[in-house]
Amino acid sequence: MKRTALVLTTALALGAGAGFFVHTGTAGDSQEEGAPSSHLEDHDAQTRTPGSRQITSDGRRSAPSMLRIPRLHLKSRIFAPSQLDRGPAWWPITGRPGGGDTVAVAGHRTTHSHPFYFLERLRAGDRISITYRGRSFVYRVVRSRVITAQNLHIADAVGHERLLLTACTPRGSAQYRLVVEALPT
Repeated sequence: MKRTALVLTTALALGAGAGFFVHTGTAGDSQEEGAPSSHLEDHDAQTRTPGSRQITSDGRRSAPSMLRIPRLHLKSRIFAPSQLDRGPAWWPITGRPGGGDTVAVAGHRTTHSHPFYFLERLRAGDRISITYRGRSFVYRVVRSRVITAQNLHIADAVGHERLLLTACTPRGSAQYRLVVEALPT
């Protein structure tokens, strides 16, 4: 309950509730991509650098985070929250793969490279993989749903890790959100 309240309060303080973030394509923050947006991103010995790359404790650069969805023939880098216009982007405040929290990635359907144009084609059992900090995390779709744009609790903590992919729907409208939920395998 405390985590849920903290996530919602922080998102509102940033002016970036879940619906606003997906609708406008910005998180409302002014941080550069390389700067951590929350304590959730800095829980190990790696530091952020420009371009979503990280320097490991032994001085090597790791590759940027990547999203792969075979059914959609999608392979894309995952960008910082403030760079949604470049492609799929992490939601601010939410967790990251392997952390045991809700992990959320937003993408456009009709503009800015439209990475999630066919998001509605995902079905239960479809595979989604994310490479994050040099590790691969595999998820399986469990359900898709459409919610109102005003639903600010979509990415609340649920006590286990899950992945949410979100985009506006129907195409060309920001009235609703298409949400695909996947669980780690």
